[in-house]
Amino acid sequence: MAVPIVIYKDKVKKHSWARWMVNRTTKKNDNNLVSVIGKTGSGKTWSAISICEIMSKMDGVHFGIEHIVFSLKALMDLINSGSLKKGSKIIFDEPQASISARDFQSDANKVFNLLVTTFRHRNLSLFFCTPFESLLDKNTRKLFHVRIETLSKNLADKTCRLKPRFLEYSDYKNDPYRKQLIVVRRKKKGPSQVDKLFFWDVPKPDKELIDLYEAKKMAFTDQLNKNISARLAKFDQAGKSMTAEQKEEVIERKPLTARQEEVMKVFANSKGFKEASEKIGLSMGNIHKYKKASEKKGYKLEEFKEDV
Repeated sequence: MAVPIVIYKDKVKKHSWARWMVNRTTKKNDNNLVSVIGKTGSGKTWSAISICEIMSKMDGVHFGIEHIVFSLKALMDLINSGSLKKGSKIIFDEPQASISARDFQSDANKVFNLLVTTFRHRNLSLFFCTPFESLLDKNTRKLFHVRIETLSKNLADKTCRLKPRFLEYSDYKNDPYRKQLIVVRRKKKGPSQVDKLFFWDVPKPDKELIDLYEAKKMAFTDQLNKNISARLAKFDQAGKSMTAEQKEEVIERKPLTARQEEVMKVFANSKGFKEASEKIGLSMGNIHKYKKASEKKGYKLEEFKEDV
């Protein structure tokens, strides 16, 4: 089974997880599919932006606001733009909005799964920022290499603590194996020092990039809200919404026979079956039969009651 590992000749450096991912795209002809999960406001996207900035400083490949997308179409447009280089990083924020697991086998899921299974040779790093992985399609989740969970924010040193794990799926179990990164320090003398990285503290990203991201996110949410309102309006117009104005349904009733109408009028203005029987000259059993037949057609006694 695979083991994620970073080896240093002497001194261990910061951000070993970033170095491991850069090594996959620059030296191993591979890509990185990374989910960044956590509660709303826990720092998912800011942490992903920071990681991409750190990786860019390591491999020299530019990362900017144009590499943050909010829809599957925008992602495909970026990948097909010809502007990406080997080692480019992309952040797909809120992917569940366009490739939700609820849309089982939808065209969006089919297209996306086809993308992530075939673009390894492009040597890109793709980060998915979502509250829960389960919001994404199961087949997509099985292709992820790394899961990063946001744990806490340190306001004093402006860092976010992350819990990164390498994922490895098996045909024999649904849940993946979750592995820590192994950091090896080879000393000039003596045995090598081997450690596991349980957590990763990443700094706050560049302020200018944060401002650009927040503006782009606001434009996305504004458009999303407009689309939601438009869809709700269609439900209202179709009468399918709970908030739609409900028109009284008009039911066409079959006409009563002369005898049924007579029984309903007499019974509605009598004090019971005995009195109605005496007035109309029918047995109480027949009055009950005609009354029930009239009610099945949708008529009520109140309609035949005369004002006194």
